[in-house]
Amino acid sequence: MDFSDILHRRYACKSFSEKTINEKDLRFVLESGVLAPSSFGFEPWKFVVINKKEDNLALSQICYHQENVATASANIIICARTDLKSSDSFAQKQVRRLAKDEEHFQRTLKIYTSRTDSMNADELYHYAQLQCYLAGMQMSIAAMHKGIDSCLIGGFEQQKVDSMINLQAPFQTALILSLGYEKEPNKHKKLRLDFDEVVEFYSK
Repeated sequence: MDFSDILHRRYACKSFSEKTINEKDLRFVLESGVLAPSSFGFEPWKFVVINKKEDNLALSQICYHQENVATASANIIICARTDLKSSDSFAQKQVRRLAKDEEHFQRTLKIYTSRTDSMNADELYHYAQLQCYLAGMQMSIAAMHKGIDSCLIGGFEQQKVDSMINLQAPFQTALILSLGYEKEPNKHKKLRLDFDEVVEFYSK
């Protein structure tokens, strides 16, 4: 399957079969998430994998009873982390990887956190959540490369999901990626806006 085929084949799968994803393929998908891009390279995320049937069923109850969550071979809960201010050790660690010396570190840290330092808790969560969607999409495409279907889930009771997986600050659930193999072949044509309706080439 070439890349164009992957993009055309991928869709939001609403129900999965009993077939399970093998450990090697699941790890490939997760590693694709680890390699995802993020603003300033902060990587403000953590991936929590739920792959036991009873746990997937329990998760579906707090995802508005969505069948794809209940029937998934694995659900990846993508968690946003918000310790992204200059005073936070995580932000410092991420920036220090790039620094040639202490002066370079301090200068880069100031630049990289100039925006996050002015954010409140809700703004930090939203900022990190946007990065998590990049990781989620990259994992979804990687899954399709392995013939694994998926659905990105934005509908869930966040506090209950956080509680279920014992998520503590600075993490909060951002979105969920359900993975498995389609129960029935997708018969629906992919519907998208026309290229010329979406794309504009700027010129003065």
